[in-house]
Amino acid sequence: MDKFLKYFETLIIWGIILLMAIILVLAFLDILYVIQREITSSPTLVIDANGLMGLFSLFLVLLIGLELLQTVKTYLREDIVHVEFVVLVAIIAISRKAIVWDFDKYSTEELISLAIMILALGGTYFLVKKSGGCKIGGKKCEEEDDQGQSNEE
Repeated sequence: MDKFLKYFETLIIWGIILLMAIILVLAFLDILYVIQREITSSPTLVIDANGLMGLFSLFLVLLIGLELLQTVKTYLREDIVHVEFVVLVAIIAISRKAIVWDFDKYSTEELISLAIMILALGGTYFLVKKSGGCKIGGKKCEEEDDQGQSNEE
């Protein structure tokens, strides 16, 4: 039964990887289309500030997708979820929101909450990196660092 569940889990993960790869290719093609459309529209070869913000948003969405794909691939390869990758994806997602922030649409309180989330994720990332990386599944965070040496002394 365990062998069947492991096979089923692997099959699902490969399906997720395939779907994510298709979505990333489509997102990349969308970026190319938006760039082509912006460059060829009047005035030619000029992209206004709003167009640039939209492009940056698309690039960051693509980057988030790539990081998620890396996380799933690592899980498939090692049967471990690296907390560092998950926190990095969250930082990129929240930073994307900050980069494309519309000050006319959102309140100051919402901006403050976004800043607190960025600080909390930044602190979390710092602590995870300082501890040598944390993994869910397999070995625990305290048991082994990247060199295979014990952190507990």
